[in-house]
Amino acid sequence: MMEILEEFKAALGITDKVKLELRPLKTKAASISLRKRVIRLSKYVVSRLDEVSLRYLILHELVHLKLRTVHHTKDFYEVIYSMFDRETVRKSEERILASLIELNCKSIRRASSRPDNPF
Repeated sequence: MMEILEEFKAALGITDKVKLELRPLKTKAASISLRKRVIRLSKYVVSRLDEVSLRYLILHELVHLKLRTVHHTKDFYEVIYSMFDRETVRKSEERILASLIELNCKSIRRASSRPDNPF
């Protein structure tokens, strides 16, 4: 993953040190701290992704850092689409969302099968 991070940092002209962390995120695939320059990836989602989707996820977070915004603006997508075609972005986002849904459905099934569950 660090190779992907460094590759995209160079392509985007990001010279700041960026920390990459795998965290037990269950409701998000990733998050970023613009101030601390830390990208947090869900260890649960990352383990389910193919190489292209993982590359997209890392690029997505780096673009937030480059533009210094957490918003998905027109400029944000212009940078994304300069690196990945629209179809690749769409498929990658679908795979990432499917991973999150699968992860959370498994959590719900586990919780509902507990003996102390009143439902």
